[in-house]
Amino acid sequence: MDATARLMDMFGSAKKLDASIISAYTDVVARYGTVEDAWELYRLFVEDPHHYIRGLLLQPIMRCGDVTLAQDMYERYVRNQASPEHIPDGVLYALGYLGYVEATADLVALVNGPYGAVSVDACLGLVHLPCEMYREKLAAELEKALDQNLFNEFLPLLSFKCTTEDMIPRLVHWGEQHASVDCNAGIIAGIALFGEGQKDTIRSILWNPFWEAHGTATGSCVWSYFAMQHVGLTFRELVQDIKSYDTSKKDVQTLEYRLDVLHEMLELKLSYTARPIRFARSNEESFGQLYSDLFSWSNEHHDDSIIGWMNEQLGVEHRLLERYYELRKRIEIKMVHEIELEHVQKGS
Repeated sequence: MDATARLMDMFGSAKKLDASIISAYTDVVARYGTVEDAWELYRLFVEDPHHYIRGLLLQPIMRCGDVTLAQDMYERYVRNQASPEHIPDGVLYALGYLGYVEATADLVALVNGPYGAVSVDACLGLVHLPCEMYREKLAAELEKALDQNLFNEFLPLLSFKCTTEDMIPRLVHWGEQHASVDCNAGIIAGIALFGEGQKDTIRSILWNPFWEAHGTATGSCVWSYFAMQHVGLTFRELVQDIKSYDTSKKDVQTLEYRLDVLHEMLELKLSYTARPIRFARSNEESFGQLYSDLFSWSNEHHDDSIIGWMNEQLGVEHRLLERYYELRKRIEIKMVHEIELEHVQKGS
Protein backbone atom coordinates (compact mmCIF):
# COMPACT_ATOMS: atom_id res chain seq x y z
CA MET A 1 0.00 0.00 0.00
CA ASP A 2 1.04 3.61 -0.48
CA ALA A 3 1.76 4.20 3.21
CA THR A 4 4.20 1.27 3.25
CA ALA A 5 5.95 2.57 0.15
CA ARG A 6 6.25 5.98 1.75
CA LEU A 7 7.78 4.46 4.88
CA MET A 8 10.30 2.59 2.76
CA ASP A 9 11.24 5.84 1.00
CA MET A 10 11.71 7.67 4.31
CA PHE A 11 13.89 4.95 5.81
CA GLY A 12 15.86 4.72 2.59
CA SER A 13 16.65 8.43 2.47
CA ALA A 14 19.45 10.20 4.29
CA LYS A 15 17.02 12.58 5.99
CA LYS A 16 16.46 12.57 9.74
CA LEU A 17 13.42 10.48 10.66
CA ASP A 18 10.64 12.10 12.67
CA ALA A 19 8.98 9.67 15.09
CA SER A 20 5.58 11.40 14.91
CA ILE A 21 5.48 11.21 11.11
CA ILE A 22 6.61 7.58 11.15
CA SER A 23 3.92 6.77 13.73
CA ALA A 24 1.22 8.37 11.59
CA TYR A 25 2.13 6.10 8.67
CA THR A 26 2.53 2.97 10.78
CA ASP A 27 -0.92 3.57 12.30
CA VAL A 28 -2.46 3.53 8.83
CA VAL A 29 -0.59 0.39 7.77
CA ALA A 30 -1.57 -1.34 11.02
CA ARG A 31 -5.25 -0.71 10.31
CA TYR A 32 -5.37 -1.34 6.57
CA GLY A 33 -2.24 -3.27 5.62
CA THR A 34 -1.69 -6.85 4.48
CA VAL A 35 0.82 -9.60 5.15
CA GLU A 36 2.91 -8.26 2.27
CA ASP A 37 3.09 -4.86 3.99
CA ALA A 38 4.20 -6.54 7.21
CA TRP A 39 7.04 -8.31 5.44
CA GLU A 40 8.22 -5.11 3.74
CA LEU A 41 8.35 -3.31 7.08
CA TYR A 42 9.96 -6.29 8.79
CA ARG A 43 12.85 -6.05 6.32
CA LEU A 44 13.30 -2.45 7.41
CA PHE A 45 13.12 -3.43 11.07
CA VAL A 46 15.86 -6.08 10.88
CA GLU A 47 18.32 -3.53 9.49
CA ASP A 48 18.56 -1.95 12.95
CA PRO A 49 16.15 -3.66 15.39
CA HIS A 50 17.45 -1.84 18.47
CA HIS A 51 16.76 1.65 17.11
CA TYR A 52 13.69 3.16 18.74
CA ILE A 53 12.25 4.53 15.49
CA ARG A 54 12.61 1.14 13.77
CA GLY A 55 10.76 -0.23 16.79
CA LEU A 56 7.71 1.77 15.70
CA LEU A 57 7.45 -0.59 12.74
CA LEU A 58 6.52 -3.44 15.07
CA GLN A 59 2.94 -2.22 15.45
CA PRO A 60 1.96 -2.88 11.80
CA ILE A 61 4.23 -5.95 11.70
CA MET A 62 2.28 -7.41 14.64
CA ARG A 63 -1.13 -6.45 13.32
CA CYS A 64 -0.57 -7.61 9.74
CA GLY A 65 2.12 -10.30 9.97
CA ASP A 66 1.84 -14.09 9.93
CA VAL A 67 3.33 -17.10 11.68
CA THR A 68 6.06 -17.45 9.04
CA LEU A 69 7.25 -13.96 9.85
CA ALA A 70 7.09 -14.78 13.55
CA GLN A 71 9.22 -17.87 12.99
CA ASP A 72 11.88 -15.80 11.25
CA MET A 73 11.79 -13.28 14.11
CA TYR A 74 12.15 -16.07 16.68
CA GLU A 75 15.11 -17.62 14.87
CA ARG A 76 16.88 -14.27 14.55
CA TYR A 77 16.40 -12.85 18.03
CA VAL A 78 15.36 -15.53 20.56
CA ARG A 79 16.59 -19.03 19.73
CA ASN A 80 20.06 -19.59 21.17
CA GLN A 81 20.26 -15.96 22.33
CA ALA A 82 23.19 -15.64 24.73
CA SER A 83 21.37 -13.19 26.98
CA PRO A 84 17.78 -11.91 27.06
CA GLU A 85 19.05 -8.36 27.34
CA HIS A 86 20.07 -8.58 23.68
CA ILE A 87 16.52 -9.30 22.47
CA PRO A 88 15.21 -6.12 20.80
CA ASP A 89 12.40 -4.35 22.60
CA GLY A 90 8.98 -5.49 21.45
CA VAL A 91 10.06 -8.76 19.85
CA LEU A 92 8.70 -11.10 22.54
CA TYR A 93 5.43 -9.15 22.57
CA ALA A 94 5.22 -9.45 18.79
CA LEU A 95 5.84 -13.20 18.87
CA GLY A 96 2.93 -13.71 21.22
CA TYR A 97 0.67 -11.29 19.35
CA LEU A 98 1.37 -13.22 16.15
CA GLY A 99 0.41 -16.47 17.87
CA TYR A 100 3.80 -18.13 17.68
CA VAL A 101 3.22 -20.91 20.21
CA GLU A 102 6.74 -22.31 19.84
CA ALA A 103 7.99 -19.29 21.80
CA THR A 104 5.72 -19.90 24.80
CA ALA A 105 8.32 -21.60 26.99
CA ASP A 106 10.85 -18.85 26.31
CA LEU A 107 8.35 -16.16 27.28
CA VAL A 108 7.31 -17.99 30.46
CA ALA A 109 10.95 -18.17 31.54
CA LEU A 110 11.27 -14.39 31.26
CA VAL A 111 8.06 -13.07 32.86
CA ASN A 112 9.74 -12.02 36.10
CA GLY A 113 13.39 -11.73 35.21
CA PRO A 114 15.89 -8.95 35.87
CA TYR A 115 15.48 -7.36 32.43
CA GLY A 116 12.57 -4.95 32.74
CA ALA A 117 11.54 -4.39 29.13
CA VAL A 118 12.04 -8.06 28.26
CA SER A 119 9.80 -9.18 31.12
CA VAL A 120 7.10 -6.69 30.14
CA ASP A 121 7.21 -7.93 26.55
CA ALA A 122 7.06 -11.55 27.72
CA CYS A 123 3.90 -10.88 29.75
CA LEU A 124 2.23 -8.98 26.92
CA GLY A 125 3.10 -11.75 24.51
CA LEU A 126 1.83 -14.56 26.76
CA VAL A 127 -1.61 -12.95 26.95
CA HIS A 128 -2.06 -14.19 23.37
CA LEU A 129 -0.68 -17.72 23.80
CA PRO A 130 -2.04 -20.95 25.34
CA CYS A 131 -0.53 -21.31 28.83
CA GLU A 132 -2.24 -24.39 30.28
CA MET A 133 1.08 -26.22 30.68
CA TYR A 134 2.51 -23.31 32.67
CA ARG A 135 -0.39 -22.39 34.96
CA GLU A 136 1.39 -23.40 38.18
CA LYS A 137 4.62 -21.62 37.22
CA LEU A 138 2.79 -18.40 36.30
CA ALA A 139 0.61 -18.55 39.41
CA ALA A 140 3.71 -18.90 41.57
CA GLU A 141 5.30 -15.86 39.93
CA LEU A 142 2.13 -13.89 40.51
CA GLU A 143 2.01 -14.89 44.18
CA LYS A 144 5.59 -13.69 44.64
CA ALA A 145 4.65 -10.26 43.33
CA LEU A 146 1.26 -9.98 45.04
CA ASP A 147 0.91 -7.02 47.44
CA GLN A 148 4.31 -5.63 46.48
CA ASN A 149 4.62 -1.89 45.92
CA LEU A 150 6.84 -2.16 42.85
CA PHE A 151 6.89 -5.18 40.51
CA ASN A 152 6.82 -6.17 36.85
CA GLU A 153 3.84 -4.00 35.98
CA PHE A 154 2.32 -6.40 33.46
CA LEU A 155 2.66 -9.67 35.34
CA PRO A 156 -0.96 -9.28 36.64
CA LEU A 157 -2.14 -9.38 33.01
CA LEU A 158 -1.63 -13.13 33.19
CA SER A 159 -4.01 -13.64 36.10
CA PHE A 160 -6.79 -14.86 33.82
CA LYS A 161 -4.39 -17.43 32.39
CA CYS A 162 -3.31 -18.99 35.66
CA THR A 163 -5.97 -18.27 38.30
CA THR A 164 -9.75 -18.07 38.65
CA GLU A 165 -12.10 -15.16 39.33
CA ASP A 166 -11.45 -15.74 43.04
CA MET A 167 -8.23 -13.80 42.42
CA ILE A 168 -10.06 -10.57 41.51
CA PRO A 169 -10.71 -9.31 45.09
CA ARG A 170 -7.02 -9.88 45.82
CA LEU A 171 -6.04 -7.92 42.70
CA VAL A 172 -8.35 -5.06 43.75
CA HIS A 173 -6.87 -5.07 47.25
CA TRP A 174 -3.37 -5.06 45.77
CA GLY A 175 -4.16 -2.07 43.57
CA GLU A 176 -5.89 -0.07 46.30
CA GLN A 177 -3.66 -0.83 49.28
CA HIS A 178 -0.18 -1.70 48.06
CA ALA A 179 0.67 -1.13 44.39
CA SER A 180 2.30 2.11 43.34
CA VAL A 181 0.25 4.03 40.77
CA ASP A 182 3.34 3.63 38.58
CA CYS A 183 2.63 -0.11 38.51
CA ASN A 184 -1.14 -0.53 38.52
CA ALA A 185 -1.88 -0.53 34.78
CA GLY A 186 -1.36 -4.28 34.56
CA ILE A 187 -3.66 -4.89 37.52
CA ILE A 188 -6.44 -2.84 35.91
CA ALA A 189 -6.04 -4.59 32.56
CA GLY A 190 -5.60 -7.97 34.24
CA ILE A 191 -8.96 -7.63 35.99
CA ALA A 192 -10.62 -6.64 32.70
CA LEU A 193 -9.24 -9.73 30.95
CA PHE A 194 -11.52 -11.88 33.10
CA GLY A 195 -14.31 -10.52 30.91
CA GLU A 196 -17.57 -8.60 30.89
CA GLY A 197 -18.46 -9.80 34.37
CA GLN A 198 -15.91 -7.30 35.71
CA LYS A 199 -17.72 -4.27 34.33
CA ASP A 200 -18.73 -2.95 37.76
CA THR A 201 -15.22 -3.55 39.10
CA ILE A 202 -13.62 -1.54 36.30
CA ARG A 203 -16.23 1.20 36.72
CA SER A 204 -15.41 1.39 40.43
CA ILE A 205 -11.67 1.57 39.67
CA LEU A 206 -12.15 4.39 37.19
CA TRP A 207 -14.05 6.48 39.74
CA ASN A 208 -11.73 5.71 42.66
CA PRO A 209 -9.02 8.40 43.11
CA PHE A 210 -6.71 5.92 44.87
CA TRP A 211 -6.10 4.22 41.51
CA GLU A 212 -5.37 7.35 39.44
CA ALA A 213 -6.56 5.17 36.56
CA HIS A 214 -6.54 8.07 34.10
CA GLY A 215 -2.89 8.95 34.74
CA THR A 216 -1.02 9.95 31.59
CA ALA A 217 2.48 10.09 33.07
CA THR A 218 2.23 6.47 34.24
CA GLY A 219 0.46 5.17 31.13
CA SER A 220 -2.41 3.84 33.23
CA CYS A 221 -4.87 5.81 31.08
CA VAL A 222 -4.26 3.63 28.02
CA TRP A 223 -4.87 0.41 29.93
CA SER A 224 -7.91 1.86 31.68
CA TYR A 225 -9.31 2.71 28.26
CA PHE A 226 -8.55 -0.85 27.13
CA ALA A 227 -10.24 -2.17 30.29
CA MET A 228 -13.47 -0.18 29.91
CA GLN A 229 -13.79 -1.32 26.31
CA HIS A 230 -13.06 -4.97 27.03
CA VAL A 231 -15.68 -5.23 29.77
CA GLY A 232 -18.28 -3.36 27.70
CA LEU A 233 -18.40 -0.18 29.80
CA THR A 234 -19.67 2.62 27.55
CA PHE A 235 -19.21 6.36 27.53
CA ARG A 236 -22.96 6.71 27.80
CA GLU A 237 -22.82 4.88 31.12
CA LEU A 238 -19.95 7.05 32.36
CA VAL A 239 -21.87 10.21 31.45
CA GLN A 240 -24.96 8.89 33.24
CA ASP A 241 -22.86 8.20 36.35
CA ILE A 242 -21.56 11.75 36.33
CA LYS A 243 -24.91 13.41 35.71
CA SER A 244 -26.45 11.45 38.58
CA TYR A 245 -23.89 12.93 40.97
CA ASP A 246 -25.47 15.42 43.37
CA THR A 247 -22.97 18.05 44.51
CA SER A 248 -25.40 19.33 47.14
CA LYS A 249 -24.96 16.04 48.98
CA LYS A 250 -21.41 15.03 47.96
CA ASP A 251 -18.09 16.82 47.61
CA VAL A 252 -17.20 18.76 44.47
CA GLN A 253 -13.68 17.29 44.31
CA THR A 254 -15.07 13.84 43.57
CA LEU A 255 -17.13 15.21 40.69
CA GLU A 256 -14.09 17.06 39.33
CA TYR A 257 -12.11 13.82 39.49
CA ARG A 258 -14.79 11.97 37.53
CA LEU A 259 -14.90 14.68 34.89
CA ASP A 260 -11.10 14.48 34.59
CA VAL A 261 -11.33 10.70 34.10
CA LEU A 262 -14.10 11.00 31.49
CA HIS A 263 -12.11 13.67 29.65
CA GLU A 264 -9.01 11.46 29.47
CA MET A 265 -10.99 8.44 28.25
CA LEU A 266 -12.60 10.62 25.55
CA GLU A 267 -9.16 11.89 24.53
CA LEU A 268 -8.14 8.28 23.95
CA LYS A 269 -11.32 7.56 22.00
CA LEU A 270 -10.36 10.46 19.74
CA SER A 271 -6.71 9.63 19.22
CA TYR A 272 -5.68 6.13 20.30
CA THR A 273 -5.72 3.59 17.48
CA ALA A 274 -3.41 0.82 18.73
CA ARG A 275 -4.75 -2.62 19.68
CA PRO A 276 -2.45 -3.72 22.51
CA ILE A 277 -4.36 -6.99 22.90
CA ARG A 278 -5.34 -8.63 19.63
CA PHE A 279 -8.57 -10.22 20.87
CA ALA A 280 -9.74 -7.19 22.89
CA ARG A 281 -13.23 -5.82 22.42
CA SER A 282 -13.57 -2.29 21.04
CA ASN A 283 -15.86 0.57 21.93
CA GLU A 284 -18.44 0.75 19.14
CA GLU A 285 -20.09 4.04 20.10
CA SER A 286 -20.05 6.34 17.07
CA PHE A 287 -18.89 9.92 17.35
CA GLY A 288 -22.40 10.97 16.38
CA GLN A 289 -23.75 9.04 19.35
CA LEU A 290 -21.06 10.44 21.63
CA TYR A 291 -21.85 13.98 20.54
CA SER A 292 -25.52 13.43 21.22
CA ASP A 293 -24.92 11.91 24.65
CA LEU A 294 -22.50 14.64 25.66
CA PHE A 295 -23.49 17.86 23.99
CA SER A 296 -27.06 17.76 22.63
CA TRP A 297 -29.88 19.55 24.46
CA SER A 298 -33.03 17.55 25.20
CA ASN A 299 -35.10 20.65 24.34
CA GLU A 300 -34.42 24.15 23.05
CA HIS A 301 -35.19 25.86 26.35
CA HIS A 302 -32.67 24.20 28.67
CA ASP A 303 -29.03 23.30 28.15
CA ASP A 304 -28.85 19.93 29.87
CA SER A 305 -25.79 18.84 27.89
CA ILE A 306 -22.68 17.93 29.88
CA ILE A 307 -21.51 21.54 29.49
CA GLY A 308 -24.81 23.02 30.65
CA TRP A 309 -24.88 20.59 33.55
CA MET A 310 -21.28 21.52 34.51
CA ASN A 311 -22.24 25.21 34.43
CA GLU A 312 -25.01 24.53 36.93
CA GLN A 313 -22.96 22.27 39.19
CA LEU A 314 -19.55 23.96 39.08
CA GLY A 315 -20.13 27.51 37.86
CA VAL A 316 -19.46 29.19 34.53
CA GLU A 317 -15.79 29.94 35.30
CA HIS A 318 -14.71 26.43 36.22
CA ARG A 319 -11.37 25.24 34.78
CA LEU A 320 -12.84 22.06 33.29
CA LEU A 321 -15.33 23.85 31.05
CA GLU A 322 -12.69 24.99 28.56
CA ARG A 323 -11.49 21.41 28.19
CA TYR A 324 -15.01 20.20 27.42
CA TYR A 325 -15.59 23.02 24.93
CA GLU A 326 -12.43 21.88 23.14
CA LEU A 327 -13.63 18.26 23.25
CA ARG A 328 -16.89 19.32 21.64
CA LYS A 329 -15.01 20.89 18.71
CA ARG A 330 -12.87 17.80 18.21
CA ILE A 331 -15.82 15.40 18.40
CA GLU A 332 -17.66 17.55 15.84
CA ILE A 333 -14.72 17.14 13.44
CA LYS A 334 -14.63 13.37 14.04
CA MET A 335 -18.39 13.16 13.50
CA VAL A 336 -18.10 14.86 10.10
CA HIS A 337 -15.24 12.55 9.13
CA GLU A 338 -17.29 9.55 10.24
CA ILE A 339 -20.19 10.62 8.01
CA GLU A 340 -17.80 11.15 5.08
CA LEU A 341 -16.32 7.67 5.54
CA GLU A 342 -19.77 6.12 5.64
CA HIS A 343 -20.61 7.89 2.39
CA VAL A 344 -17.40 6.72 0.68
CA GLN A 345 -17.81 3.13 1.88
CA LYS A 346 -21.40 2.97 0.61
CA GLY A 347 -20.35 4.58 -2.67
CA SER A 348 -23.36 6.85 -2.84
